[in-house]
Amino acid sequence: MDNSLTLSERIGAMGDDVREQFSDLDFSDPAHWPAVPRYTVLFIAALLVFGLSWYAYLGDSYQELANLNLKESQLRDSFSKKLAKTATLTGLKQQRDRLRGYVQELELQLPDQTGMNELLTEMNRLGQIRNLQFALLRPAPMVQKAHYVEIPINFRLTGTFHNMAAFAADIAQNRRVVHLHDLALTSKPDGALTVEGTLRIYRHLEKPDPSDPGTAKGGNK
Repeated sequence: MDNSLTLSERIGAMGDDVREQFSDLDFSDPAHWPAVPRYTVLFIAALLVFGLSWYAYLGDSYQELANLNLKESQLRDSFSKKLAKTATLTGLKQQRDRLRGYVQELELQLPDQTGMNELLTEMNRLGQIRNLQFALLRPAPMVQKAHYVEIPINFRLTGTFHNMAAFAADIAQNRRVVHLHDLALTSKPDGALTVEGTLRIYRHLEKPDPSDPGTAKGGNK
């Protein structure tokens, strides 16, 4: 190449030389192609072989990597949800403790068998304080629930309206759970009232004593 040519002229001459080598190629005899086309084809073939070999060798690895990335994303989501539930665990425990305390407080209002006798005595005493006369105070058959026993007590008492209202207020303020049901009022000529109804009292469901051999499994009474 002539050294008197400028750089642009040299580049142009090289380009013309390359184009000339790629012109009129005999595809049936590539061994006699000029150097540039021959080495270009060899380079492209080498790239194709390398690329196919790389894909064949690492294709399964890429798929496994994609599966692992998906599994990681799922585990992160699962962990985030469990972490959010854990954050509320303290609040749930506090709520549970409050509910337990409330249940225990309610259970204290349910007397045992001994407390039932005391409660009936207290009902009679409250009636006497309010100048009411009990004509009837008779327990009805018990009704057993899942965790307690309901005892209806039929009653009939006589007195003034104000004394009746005061007696009902006394029952409402009693620390035990006592409900008035099915009240029926009858007026007498002298102005007195006769009230018939039902007192519903609740007590603990008696649990068998495990130390009692008669209640043990397979025991004989």
